[in-house]
Amino acid sequence: MKRLVPIIILIAVLYLLSATNPNRSAYIDWVNHKTMDKSSSLIEKGVLSLAGESIFDAGTTHKDYIIFSIYKTDFSEVGFGKVTSIGILNKFITIKNSE
Repeated sequence: MKRLVPIIILIAVLYLLSATNPNRSAYIDWVNHKTMDKSSSLIEKGVLSLAGESIFDAGTTHKDYIIFSIYKTDFSEVGFGKVTSIGILNKFITIKNSE
């Protein structure tokens, strides 16, 4: 019985992580809002609100590792460089930002 409890806990944690692994559309929405918040120009915000999602979708690569995902987005076209983020527990964490 003592060996069974850690295995059950591990399975529960893995299930929780896989169930809360955010999808690509959630990442695109998050990165679009993050970039709009970073923009200082009203024109940039307008362009991002109209075409931001399609720009970021085209420039984003996604690797799904079941319990988390890694997203790499090239923002060079809009002047923000390249960003690497990890998606876990329905959250996104920027792990590398090169401007």
